[in-house]
Amino acid sequence: MKDTTDFVHWFRSAAPYIHGFRGKTFVIAFGGELVADGGFVQLAHDVNLLNSLGVRLVLIHGCGRRWKRG
Repeated sequence: MKDTTDFVHWFRSAAPYIHGFRGKTFVIAFGGELVADGGFVQLAHDVNLLNSLGVRLVLIHGCGRRWKRG
């Protein structure tokens, strides 16, 4: 029962953000090291979740060196 209560509390606290970001555009930049280190699957899950919540996404791959230089 405690797990369910914790989930409901978490979900209620996240609800305003879910509503607030629906229809907004997020830019997600990631480098090749994410793919090389095996993190791409987790990124795909996160992107899928954001998309299902109504967030529009722009994915930018391979910008690591330029991004760090400023």
